[in-house]
Amino acid sequence: MKKAIFILTFFISNIFAIDSDIQKAFAVGIFHENETGENVQHVTSTTQNYNGTCYSKIVILGNYNKNTNVEVRIGDSIGIYQSYIPISNKITKKIFAYELTFKHQNVTQGYFEVKVNNKLYDSKVFVK
Repeated sequence: MKKAIFILTFFISNIFAIDSDIQKAFAVGIFHENETGENVQHVTSTTQNYNGTCYSKIVILGNYNKNTNVEVRIGDSIGIYQSYIPISNKITKKIFAYELTFKHQNVTQGYFEVKVNNKLYDSKVFVK
């Protein structure tokens, strides 16, 4: 009986642990097409105007893969995935995060929102 309870709790704990692959996701920067831009990590509003086409960078801490649903919005503009760069520990070479780049077209103004698997992780920056 004790074995059955142990096995049952083991399987239940593994089922709930599968959903915790992503620890954090946040906006890092926003850039014009000519690669000038700004860091948006510790601000609530951008200083420059990003109307038209721009690029955004986000960081995802955790186990990101191609099947992860990442949605980045600036106002009504949905970002188009461009590329990713793994971020690793220099000593152990273990990958712990990923930096993703998105292209936004027809940006007017609005909040910079980062959603991973339909969960909102960051929306504090207002883009002019």
